[in-house]
Amino acid sequence: MILLPAVDFGTPSWHFKEDDWVIAPVRFHGFEGLNASKGARVQSAEFTCFGHKWSLAIFPGGDTDSRDGMVGVFLVNMSEEIIEVEYGFNLKTSADGYMTNCVGKIYKQQFPENHTIVGDPNFAKRTDILSELVAGALIIELRMRRTDLSPPTTPVPFIPENPFCNRVLEMFMDEECADVVFDIEDEQQTHIKFHAHRVILKRCAPMLAELCAGSDVGVTSVPISGVKPEIFHHMLHYVYGGKMAETDLKTHAKEIIGAANRFGVANLKLEAEVSYVKSTTIGVDNVMENLLYADAMGCTLLKGAAFDFILENGSEVLQKVSLKDAHRGLLVDLLAATTREIKKREDLDGDHE
Repeated sequence: MILLPAVDFGTPSWHFKEDDWVIAPVRFHGFEGLNASKGARVQSAEFTCFGHKWSLAIFPGGDTDSRDGMVGVFLVNMSEEIIEVEYGFNLKTSADGYMTNCVGKIYKQQFPENHTIVGDPNFAKRTDILSELVAGALIIELRMRRTDLSPPTTPVPFIPENPFCNRVLEMFMDEECADVVFDIEDEQQTHIKFHAHRVILKRCAPMLAELCAGSDVGVTSVPISGVKPEIFHHMLHYVYGGKMAETDLKTHAKEIIGAANRFGVANLKLEAEVSYVKSTTIGVDNVMENLLYADAMGCTLLKGAAFDFILENGSEVLQKVSLKDAHRGLLVDLLAATTREIKKREDLDGDHE
């Protein structure tokens, strides 16, 4: 049997034995605090098996195809080659046993592009899972076996990666060693606490770290307002090295941009901005709204997209769009962009003469 150590939202280290089954315990820490909205997806980082890149995705509040109250679990293929595997999921319990077993199924399919997923949208009831968490973690034991007609005669070795990033991610929401607690009130006026560490915040979220200034002895409690708990959770998880699913970035792009801009998480802000620009169609009805928002948030990519639309549709914009809310500096930037575009077109016309 082949045994993989736990996958803690990261690439595991594993060793091989005398069998063709692979077992990988995947731990989702702080499961109860994960986004439980219908369709909200949480995905572990990649690990390698049978020469392929894989990931495990869960839907804490159920997939769109899940029955109400059910948690979905899916195996994600991150590679493009054809592969056939038999797989199954077991749910580890606090009593070191198994609560739920998803019967292994064989899939053989072409993966023209990665991120193709298969699994069980009704893996287990959320209420049952919450009663069997192990120190707050949902532990899913993934079992896989390759069933191709011509499997490789020599196992493809797994090359382990530096575990430091995973070790940092393990500290996310670790109450035992935290020296900062952020307190956020949700819409039901319930106080949600987020445990963190000054040393990580100073390097990865400097503006957030400034809120923790003061005594270096004991645990500092910091109230946070003006941001939803689920958005703060996404941002803090990213600070510790986690990744946001593209669906979450697309759904909460503006909220993520606002929080990341406020607390100094520059890379997350850029990722959210890229997602927003990709998913937003700029037109005369929203170009000024997006331009003013981009200027206020310092979103260069979005600002450029708005400028491009204005330059390409100048006549229509002048007729239908009011510039009265644009401040002088923004108008100067727009004039400079217009001048550059005119100069570029004149140069092109000169080359064609």
